[in-house]
Amino acid sequence: MGRPISIAGVSLEIEEKGQGRPILFLHPGEGLQANRPWLDALARNHRVIAPHHPGFGGSALPDWIGTVDDLAYLYLDLAAQLNLENAVLAGNCFGGWIAAEIAVRNTARFAGLLLAAPLGIKVGGVLDRDITDMHGIPRAEFLRRAWADPAKAEIDYTKLPDTELGAIARGREALAVFGWKPYMHNPRLKRWLHRIDIPTHLIWGEQDGIVSTAYGEAWKAEIPGATMETMPDTGHFPHWEFPEQFAALTSAFTRRLV
Repeated sequence: MGRPISIAGVSLEIEEKGQGRPILFLHPGEGLQANRPWLDALARNHRVIAPHHPGFGGSALPDWIGTVDDLAYLYLDLAAQLNLENAVLAGNCFGGWIAAEIAVRNTARFAGLLLAAPLGIKVGGVLDRDITDMHGIPRAEFLRRAWADPAKAEIDYTKLPDTELGAIARGREALAVFGWKPYMHNPRLKRWLHRIDIPTHLIWGEQDGIVSTAYGEAWKAEIPGATMETMPDTGHFPHWEFPEQFAALTSAFTRRLV
């Protein structure tokens, strides 16, 4: 269990571990998951703050929150309340989208932006599917696309307590609230990525079947000075699939920051 914190009248559950430069890590649409070796790996050299998004884990989802814009302002308030300074803003998948929305608004508390396979922008034509419809394919197909080794993602739901099953269901419903239409992107975000004024690094799994490395290159092209590296034999969730390697790449990035 994380600790509760009230931000702008919203009760959030946050996980926090480690010491050093702060990392505000925003989780993907799959949630934070119960087993978090990536958190342990990142926390060896950083103070990691990982909130459960509204509607996920133990975080409330008030009826007045329903867009990624809301989440961006909520987490700016969180960073202010925690008095973060020279922090790293990081996110994967849906969390990467939120992180980018934050960065186009205000980077005063952040020294760098780390995006791992973010969703959030449209790069192809009207009929092009930039982002796999994660809600419209069977679970087995989703795992095959999202993981280089789907066996690493297998969960025996029959062995989970009702509370955890309920949290998973709530999280999937919340993801639909924030990203159903238009699907998992903000049509206007790409036009504002030029406002990101801190060093930005993209990490992408070479076997990502949710959003391709070409989609990553489109992100890189829109953010001034952004860099990108890929991880071989890795899918859409690099911090889960190879937590030690992901933590090493993160540390290499943070060491370059002023």
